[in-house]
Amino acid sequence: MTQPSVRIRRFRTGAAGLAVLCLLFVATGCSEPSDATATAGTSAKAVDTSEPSPQAAPAVVSMDPPLGTSEFAPMTPVTVAAGNGTLTDVAITDPDGTSVTGTLSPDGKVWRSDLLDYDTSYSVAATAQNADGVATTARGSIDTVAARTYTMPYLLPSESMDSVGVGMPIVVTFDEDIEDRAAVERRLAVTTTPPVVGAWSWFGDREVHYRPQEHWAPGTHVVVDVGVYGVHLGDGIYGQENKHLEFDIHDSMVAQVDNSELVLRVYRNGALEREMPTSMGKSGFATPSGTYLVMQQDRRYTMDSSTYGTPIDDPEGYRTEVEYASRLSYSGIFVHAAPWSVGDQGVRNVSHGCLNVSTANAGYFYENFGWGDIVQVTGTGVALQASNGLGDWNVPWEEWILGSALR
Repeated sequence: MTQPSVRIRRFRTGAAGLAVLCLLFVATGCSEPSDATATAGTSAKAVDTSEPSPQAAPAVVSMDPPLGTSEFAPMTPVTVAAGNGTLTDVAITDPDGTSVTGTLSPDGKVWRSDLLDYDTSYSVAATAQNADGVATTARGSIDTVAARTYTMPYLLPSESMDSVGVGMPIVVTFDEDIEDRAAVERRLAVTTTPPVVGAWSWFGDREVHYRPQEHWAPGTHVVVDVGVYGVHLGDGIYGQENKHLEFDIHDSMVAQVDNSELVLRVYRNGALEREMPTSMGKSGFATPSGTYLVMQQDRRYTMDSSTYGTPIDDPEGYRTEVEYASRLSYSGIFVHAAPWSVGDQGVRNVSHGCLNVSTANAGYFYENFGWGDIVQVTGTGVALQASNGLGDWNVPWEEWILGSALR
């Protein structure tokens, strides 16, 4: 940028100038000038000799990642910043000419893009203007990484669940085996009101659970963010999407039964609300002792022994439709209506593992319990495996925290 020219007028004082001065003196008789003449002779305009205003420094455009970057993992936005000025135009376009949207800061100095796609070459042009209105433009390209494959995270609770029980864990399930579990955990965030002590723990190569050290308090608000998009999770696998979830914890609903009594007692927020005679698993089909969570509910459900390994034509086989079915395990343990065993309920165990109750009691349980509410079984001599349903509370806290990849 050239400096503007500054013209300064000067008076010349050569021989011609002296002659003119003498003529002036002759015309006036070469007498002493009067006051008026003196005043007129000294009224010439003053010459402006002040320094010109300095030029503004040129605007500078910077980017993160820099122009020319290849294999960019789009876990973060592209950031364009203006130095010595403000941004007037930012254009990031894919090969089809589709522009990437973004947000400009209130001061006009920083623009952040929305997340880029994988395996795409983007053209970039960004212009900034300095205080003098002089523009600077940066042009180039940014290429994003191509993944070997992608993995989608799935969340539980689901988006349709506004509230869940005090035992409900947060479950993130992937559709690919995860090699770099720590990379996943670093992109998981749980924010609660009020705050809780909690931790993530892995159940195999595709599933990671979060639970607090103690049961959630009713009324807790939970926010979950899974930020794996653009993140390399090992072996060429990248996260396919980010996920966001919010839910609340409803009243504490806990049902407890001991094998010696066969009475299912329901406590709401710690107060006994209902007692229900029940019949559990008979010899050879004992109901495992442990802490179960309600994980599915159906007004009517067909119990089919073949889905749990016992053919229907086996002496212990069955295919029966039941009412008010609340699932507690993957292995097929439910609380459900069993009008055929009312005479045995509270007396002896006759089921294949389910908690049989009357139709009225099953209806009550169905209406008052939901996902994440607790059923505790004791005294059967068989232990519930943590992986059989949402069995997270069967893992002691000291063991639970060892399941984190960040420990």
